[in-house]
Amino acid sequence: MIGLLDCNNFYVSCERLFNPKLSGKPVVVLSNNDGCVISRSNEAKELGIKMGEPFFKIKNLIKKLEISVLSSNYSFYGDISDRIMSILRKNLPNTEVYSIDEAFFYLDIVTGRERFCFDLAKKILRWTGIPVSIGLAKTKTLAKISNRVIKKRKDYPDLSIDYHNVLETKSEKELNYILKNTDVEDVWGVGRGISSFLSNCGIRNALELKEINDSFAKKEKGIVLQRTILELRGISCDNIKNDLKEKKSICVSRSFGKKLNLQDDIRSALIVYVQKASSKMRSHRLFCKTITIFLKTSKYCNKVYKNSESHSLLEATNDSRVIWKISDRLLKKIYRKSFLYSKVGIILSDFCTGNNIQQNLISNRRRVEDLTDSNQDIKLMDAVDCINSRFGNGKLRISSDKNGFFYKKNKEVNWLMKSDYRSPCYTTNWCDIPKVKV
Repeated sequence: MIGLLDCNNFYVSCERLFNPKLSGKPVVVLSNNDGCVISRSNEAKELGIKMGEPFFKIKNLIKKLEISVLSSNYSFYGDISDRIMSILRKNLPNTEVYSIDEAFFYLDIVTGRERFCFDLAKKILRWTGIPVSIGLAKTKTLAKISNRVIKKRKDYPDLSIDYHNVLETKSEKELNYILKNTDVEDVWGVGRGISSFLSNCGIRNALELKEINDSFAKKEKGIVLQRTILELRGISCDNIKNDLKEKKSICVSRSFGKKLNLQDDIRSALIVYVQKASSKMRSHRLFCKTITIFLKTSKYCNKVYKNSESHSLLEATNDSRVIWKISDRLLKKIYRKSFLYSKVGIILSDFCTGNNIQQNLISNRRRVEDLTDSNQDIKLMDAVDCINSRFGNGKLRISSDKNGFFYKKNKEVNWLMKSDYRSPCYTTNWCDIPKVKV
């Protein structure tokens, strides 16, 4: 049996933890650059606010309906997510974190599965303040559907649900009823293209998709659709993956708050991303041998441009200073004066651990076996990470240019994303920790 844990209206739920005034009121959270709606409270859903709606189109409506608006705060959401997943792993070790607010897990060894999951959900709510729903089924696709049913139970009036936040399909009749009342476009793995194709074939719900001819599905849309059909029939084609697997690459990139033309502005953004990527790499105790920088305009600009450049190192590194020097050179290669840029980013790849770094033959460094323990550069980076972890990200950093510009959130920093409605970080920044008066 496979379970899917999904945090309810996760970003909104996180914001309500430290701002109880938002409880019971319509709330929306916006994407990067305050672009579009990516999380809604149930109250906002009832008012007709749709997921993905551009903020500028509904700004007046939101004001009229007195809906609270918040900019996304991913460092805060990520910290809360880590706490939830930690609780889940302690109770169910065989877990795959699918996204910031979702995780799959195996539940074969547990008796009284619904009751167990109900108690687990209560524990997560008590320890973190975040409400969750859990769907149980034979496959990941069916677990996704079960989880959806919990949140949209009004669409399934004939279905009996023993626990308000947990559902296990117990019979083929019950499963077929659920599938019949689930639109085909709401099935996990069915995108717009496949959904449109199925609709033209007269297949409108998940039950009709389940009963489709195998050879026809494979011939028309390939193995992906065939696997989805098998999963709907209760045949698992996608096992739980250990989410502790080695990383293949680390990418840090953000869209600018406004279009940039000056190289110095782009450099100021890039150095922050370089340090974030390097710090993340060190948190996994990894070293990289390949650095890639990419730069691009918006695809909607009159003059479109995008380019990237990579550099392979003779000796792997996790030193932010080394990575920045190389990144700066790469940026100069791909930068062109005549464009208005919307995004820059860095990708670190070709990883190895400290125990298997291939050193340069003429390197002056110490023995490979001493590298992770004795190398002074590594110790320095560890110290930087320790200080930033304790006192807040960016407290100790590299200056972005010769003029001594330092990263700070003010109006002079042209590349910062729009976040006019961002809440404090609460749990990830010492300065934002709430103060309690007794």
